[in-house]
Amino acid sequence: MKWNLVILILLLISCNKKNNAVIVTDDNSASYFRRKLENKKLMDSLDNLVMSKGDTLAYNELKAIHYIGEQKFTGFLYYALIMSNKYNYKVASYDVYDILTTNEKFLDKETRRMADEYLIKSKRYKSNPAITKR
Repeated sequence: MKWNLVILILLLISCNKKNNAVIVTDDNSASYFRRKLENKKLMDSLDNLVMSKGDTLAYNELKAIHYIGEQKFTGFLYYALIMSNKYNYKVASYDVYDILTTNEKFLDKETRRMADEYLIKSKRYKSNPAITKR
């Protein structure tokens, strides 16, 4: 009986030990996505899925990597154009518009016209063939 009590006390003491280790990291989302941007294997894989299959999940992953990691839109324009034109992905059409109109003060008439076309394309429904280009 004594041994049972000793074992019970030892079990209680060992169970009460808490792991108070605090993991502190200075990693923010921008550096996390920059590391992804530098990962050639990941980027090649996402690139292949977007370009050859029109994979929207891969497209959105690339979008996050470029928007947050690179902190600029221009590197992503290529993918947005491909997804919009080749795969008729409405989100990509809006992304093209968004990228092209990022800095309105440097926007010329031709680029503005092109951006507006992609904005219209982003709002078009596939089921309505009556809607045509300008």
